[in-house]
Amino acid sequence: VAEAASLLKIVRATRSEWVGINLDTGNFHTDDVYGDIARCVPHAVNVQLKVEIQPRGAKQKSAADLGRLVKILRDGGYQGFIALEFEAATDPWVAVPKWLNKLKEAIG
Repeated sequence: VAEAASLLKIVRATRSEWVGINLDTGNFHTDDVYGDIARCVPHAVNVQLKVEIQPRGAKQKSAADLGRLVKILRDGGYQGFIALEFEAATDPWVAVPKWLNKLKEAIG
């Protein structure tokens, strides 16, 4: 499910307060990735924050805007855990500490 509308349709169809979303920010491939993420935040029970996104039509992934993602999570009332997930092609031993620092800065 790569679009908020489809994912929310499934969640709402359960009619259960016990069903939520494992919000993986790298799984949205729409024209408005950040908008779709924002629509899903109120239903998020966990967040897997990917360091890259790939909007519809993009030939390759691009760096996620962590500051924007953290703001979306805050504005949506999310108060749970955030797992930083790294799947980029670069060396994780070098890149992950940098991304972790960016996330810490964004969180404040």
